[in-house]
Amino acid sequence: MHASSLENMQKCYEKYLGQSTMLLKPLIKVLDIGGADINGSYADIFSDDKFQYIAADLDGGAGVDVKLDDPYELPFDDGSFDIVVSGQVFEHVEFFWKLFEEIMRVVNKQGFVFLIVPSAGPIHRFPVDCYRFYPDSMRALARYAQVELVECWHDNRGPWNDIVAVFVHGVFASEQACEALPTSLPKNRFMEETEPVTTHFSDMGPEFEAIAGATPYLDVLARIHAGLKPRHYLEIGVRKGNSLALASCKAVGVDPDADLESELAKSTTLYTKTSDCFFEENAPNVLADKEQDLIFIDGMHLFEFALRDFIHAEQYSSNTTLILIDDIFPNHSVQAQRKRQSRVWTGDVWKLYHCLKYNRPDLILLPIDTAPTGLLLVLGLNPANKKLLQTYNPLVRKYRNMPLVEDNALIMGRQDAISPDDKKLDDLLGAIKQERNAPIGAGALKKFKQLLGL
Repeated sequence: MHASSLENMQKCYEKYLGQSTMLLKPLIKVLDIGGADINGSYADIFSDDKFQYIAADLDGGAGVDVKLDDPYELPFDDGSFDIVVSGQVFEHVEFFWKLFEEIMRVVNKQGFVFLIVPSAGPIHRFPVDCYRFYPDSMRALARYAQVELVECWHDNRGPWNDIVAVFVHGVFASEQACEALPTSLPKNRFMEETEPVTTHFSDMGPEFEAIAGATPYLDVLARIHAGLKPRHYLEIGVRKGNSLALASCKAVGVDPDADLESELAKSTTLYTKTSDCFFEENAPNVLADKEQDLIFIDGMHLFEFALRDFIHAEQYSSNTTLILIDDIFPNHSVQAQRKRQSRVWTGDVWKLYHCLKYNRPDLILLPIDTAPTGLLLVLGLNPANKKLLQTYNPLVRKYRNMPLVEDNALIMGRQDAISPDDKKLDDLLGAIKQERNAPIGAGALKKFKQLLGL
């Protein structure tokens, strides 16, 4: 199970169950076709007691409840399930349209089918690998089975570049206005894994709350604003608004849980939604034709979220755009845990520094020794470079469980970090501002590297 598949199924869960009267049922029956737990499963999405989750698979194995004898004859009565899901299966089914007919038979007339299939990726026989799919494949499948395709989207994160499709028997109508609907979806294990835990930190010793750095990061950010004079500024993760309030230009802030203490300029717009939602729903219009001069990423403190924010942000950049990433230097391994245990907490954002250093050698990376947990300055951005997007799933798999070694000089020792007072920083900001209005070519990057002694 690759990361983007789980993320897309969570999106289906939030988008469609969140507006369905199905939530009023005491028990929601879910069938997962191909539901064996291989590096994860959709059981993490439908984990609440409100769901009866049944995994069916041709091979008995971890997480399988029903072993299928024939993929074209599901051993369930008509309309037995409220939801049927299937991911990474149809490419391995020789006559997938016959399986789809069976799926539509066992889902009830008010139910949903969530289907995830690859549009790309290497051959992976299990035991066969017959197909790749496109959005038109899903439209054709709906016409063949005489059902409704509610929505279909193409996720271009590689290597699988999944197609996600939502099917129903009849015309889908949003039920969001139903007053009896619960105010929130049941939490699930996937959400618990990707949301910080609010806890008490009074028992943590001082060594776990250590901080380092010569200058507070907000002071350095203010200096960068003053030296760069950005025309457009984007900030992911606003919190109290102290950093967003530094912007005097046209600015956009994104945070679903912003709790502002600082007054924002009238030229600033705040979007109270997740960054994933913002980049999907708003950025194509809000940021279109407005290359961002300065971008500050300080959102969810988990590697895959920071990686997605960086990938999205680069699409609205040029090679004179500066991206700043906060919290790259934990001061103790406890601060670097994915589950928060200390007041001073970076999560595993430090992995993004390592990832960029070894996967994007074309970028200029300049770590800065700020308090409390360091900043990473990234320059030389290129919206045409799709390497991170195309290798998203392998990168998440590689980095998700990578341990932080206490003597890691790059991270714990802040090995390559410059002092915030280093004159190189001011010289670099001046050079960027000077090059911003000039025709951009390789010469600009060469100049920046020379200034930094790279």
